[in-house]
Amino acid sequence: MTGQRAKPVLFVTTTLGTGGAEQMLLKILQRLDRDQFSPVVVSLLDEGTVGKKIDALGIPVVCLRMDSPLRILAAPFALGRLIQRHRFELIQGWMYHGNLLAWLGRLFANSRAPLSFGIRQSLYGLARERFNTRWVIRANAWLSRRIQGCIFNSAFSLGTHRDFGFGGECMRVIPNGFDIKTFAPCPEKSATVRAALALENELVVGMVARFHPVKGHHDFLRAAKIVHQRRSNVKFLLAGTGVTEKNPLLMAWINELDLAGAVRLLGERSDISDLNNAFDVACLASKAEAFPNAIGESMACGIPCVVTDVGDCAEIVGPTGLVVHAGEPELLAMAMLELLEMTPEDRQSLGRAARQRVVERFDMDRVAQQYGECFHTLVSKAKT
Repeated sequence: MTGQRAKPVLFVTTTLGTGGAEQMLLKILQRLDRDQFSPVVVSLLDEGTVGKKIDALGIPVVCLRMDSPLRILAAPFALGRLIQRHRFELIQGWMYHGNLLAWLGRLFANSRAPLSFGIRQSLYGLARERFNTRWVIRANAWLSRRIQGCIFNSAFSLGTHRDFGFGGECMRVIPNGFDIKTFAPCPEKSATVRAALALENELVVGMVARFHPVKGHHDFLRAAKIVHQRRSNVKFLLAGTGVTEKNPLLMAWINELDLAGAVRLLGERSDISDLNNAFDVACLASKAEAFPNAIGESMACGIPCVVTDVGDCAEIVGPTGLVVHAGEPELLAMAMLELLEMTPEDRQSLGRAARQRVVERFDMDRVAQQYGECFHTLVSKAKT
């Protein structure tokens, strides 16, 4: 690439908070070949926690702060001016609202740069979405046949969107990826976390998920009740945004199920790889997903998983864990018990297989390479 100018690329994302979609964008940008691509990131809102990390990479972050009617109206014009100024060779949307604004900005800039949408969730119907988001999704579907690319993070997501009316010749799946160096088995991390939480002799089941109805915390706790009745030495660690003792609904469920002594609420954590190493079994009780990062991170740490059959969960876990129907706490409990009742050696063997599956299929370096190849293809086609 010596002597060639790096291609200016624009990413337009809905938010830069702590969610999985935002973290995935960060991981791609960390690995994007800067000799080939010169990225700029636009956030519809503020820079959030991820925006600060992107800025630290030396990548410009522009925040449109669309938090008022006037700023919402002005945003497409501001983005159009930015696109005209930088003459981007590719525009990549990120999440529904980011996709729509990327299209509007490109339109107002009269740019011929190829536009690719980034879809980061599965579509289980519009009833679950906010009123305004429903119209944004409909617009995404209509525009999907008029743009140059559309990247989904799971095969299930692509299927649900195709059923809804998304189309076009350039729809493809690039799965989420994981840093297999950061997320790796580490007995020392396990010992440190367990000592800090006074869990040296207990079996531990963990779930990392923000508090949201779709994540199935109530189902998890109902399953935990069944497990705890059979094995009193099992403790349950819950981590994620909103998963704290200040959450009145969560505390009501725990008290109602008489689990106060068995459940630890850890809130949002920055040491997820350390925490995963403290688990004997990882769990995801979700009622809807596309490609959940939490499961891949646990598997990369060598932890066998119990997941619900939503999104691509069954494909991610494969034969290295157990899959049950969503919304059935009894089945979730039986699957937890099946793994907990294995010998430590057998459970560790299953965990090694789980890590190997992540290494072979979801290594973040390879996933970032797929994005780079996709970007090159889109730019090349636009020039022919």
